[in-house]
Amino acid sequence: MAESKPKHVLAHVTHEAVEQIGGIGAVLEGLMVSPMYKKHVKRSILVGPMATHMVSDPSHRLGEAGEVLYSSVDDIDTVGLAARFRPIEWAFNVAMVYGKRTYTRALDGRDGEAEVLLIDVFRYNADRLNVFKLRLWETFGLDSSRYESAWDYEEYTRLAEPAFYALQALMDEQDVCTVLAHEFMGMPAALAAIESGSDRFRTIFYAHECATARSIVEKHPGHDVMFYNVLDRAREEGKYVSDVFGDRSGELRHALISRAHLCDGIIAVGDRTRDEMKFLGAQFDDKPVDLVYNGLPIIKTTLKSKNKARADIAQYAESLVGFKPDVIMTHVTRPVISKGLWRDLQVCHTLDELLGAKDKTGALFILTSGGGVRRHQDVVDMERRYRWPRHHHEGYPDLVGPESDLNDHIEAFNADHPNVQVVLVNQFGWSKTRISDKLSEDASMDTLRMGADVEFGMATYEPFGISPLEPLACGAICVISTVCGCEGFVEATTKGAGADNVIAADYVTLPQAIQSIHDVKQIGEPQRSLLEQQASKRIAGQIMDRLPFTDEARKTLIDAGQKLAHEMGWDHVVQTGLLPLLDRIA
Repeated sequence: MAESKPKHVLAHVTHEAVEQIGGIGAVLEGLMVSPMYKKHVKRSILVGPMATHMVSDPSHRLGEAGEVLYSSVDDIDTVGLAARFRPIEWAFNVAMVYGKRTYTRALDGRDGEAEVLLIDVFRYNADRLNVFKLRLWETFGLDSSRYESAWDYEEYTRLAEPAFYALQALMDEQDVCTVLAHEFMGMPAALAAIESGSDRFRTIFYAHECATARSIVEKHPGHDVMFYNVLDRAREEGKYVSDVFGDRSGELRHALISRAHLCDGIIAVGDRTRDEMKFLGAQFDDKPVDLVYNGLPIIKTTLKSKNKARADIAQYAESLVGFKPDVIMTHVTRPVISKGLWRDLQVCHTLDELLGAKDKTGALFILTSGGGVRRHQDVVDMERRYRWPRHHHEGYPDLVGPESDLNDHIEAFNADHPNVQVVLVNQFGWSKTRISDKLSEDASMDTLRMGADVEFGMATYEPFGISPLEPLACGAICVISTVCGCEGFVEATTKGAGADNVIAADYVTLPQAIQSIHDVKQIGEPQRSLLEQQASKRIAGQIMDRLPFTDEARKTLIDAGQKLAHEMGWDHVVQTGLLPLLDRIA
């Protein structure tokens, strides 16, 4: 009889062990609540640096959904771990907190649990750290002296050895633990496990992005148009990133991920991320990079619930822009250059004309925050004084950082476009407390997702992009760029047929063949802008062709979106992507 007992012990090294900050946290949640994952994984241990030093209630050191079982900071030990943990803490001059964290997803009724290990590395045994850094140099050629002034490097290098020994202390005698290094932050811990020579550990680099590629795309004025055309030509010619873009060894993130080939396995969340990892150097030529797409959440949506959500959002929009929009568009994202937010306005420029010709209107809500969560009293005050978020003022609690420049572009757009208006909501969440008393009592992010007719996600760099496809199951038309990893997932799932619910926006195909890598590298803002304008007109036309203006059309998109989202869920991802890799290296 086949063994059905879960067998894998996985240690996820991440900065999101306690709090979901971004995409890695969403991935962890999707994995932990997946029945397929739980069936084959005996233990999941989330490992990260402690960020809860100032928490007044010790029971909250692992977050609201956490249960503290051991804490040398608070003299708590309900599970008898002191005998195993104290020697490690004394040796490295660290403090550790261990417990459990629960995951509950109301939207699909799933839940899960993980162990959590946090290590306070602010005070550290400098002698042991220097010896570890010396071994990193002697074994892997990693010169820590070039990067140790950056806390990003220092924090996770300090974490590595105590995490390794703590995992040994937590493991049963028969266990083999696979360390999943989520992004560059997890690489020092993976290197510690590799350097130990222990046969009780396996290592996987989990590439949620390729930091080297992101850096080039974001800093070059040609962005994705330049980079991916260079990448494809360089790979055809057998060239690597240093051959084309020069020595990158001074970048700490590149220094760490360029050694990912030393791990037993490498995961890439998208096709382009896989290409980018292979582009790092010849050491990756013979190294398999497994595609493990991110799974999609499934928000259960009916025509009735969608129409209610649309009506609520349209009513709120009327209080801001003066009309109830026929088309509700959204973009939930971070305010960084790689998200390509200017492309939203370019598409809306053409949509303004196309909608006006049909006597229709639209509103785009861009939810993005560069200043964290604004307090309820501040939101109420801004709304009362100057009708936030329709209007904005410089300075916290309103516009900070990249929000200011974005708002300038939005105000200029709104002045010239009567049929489409854009609202910058620089706040996290979608509820009466976070946004406005004008929202319905039950308003939430699910409401925003259900009510969207269109979700934008035309990024210049997007390794996967869960957010642009979150409204897929709600019948929204999701507009993504062809460099997004989720575009490859859609293509793979539909066997190349595509889907009416997804528009793949091609910004990178050049109008004529440019043979020379040197010539492609010269692509700057003027050439990119021209290509973007041409692409935006095509995308706006595709959106108009697919927009649902009747209940029948909306229901068709909901049914298709629900079906596609189910086929792109976490259970499928775990079964077809993650488990084969784990079994292979175990």
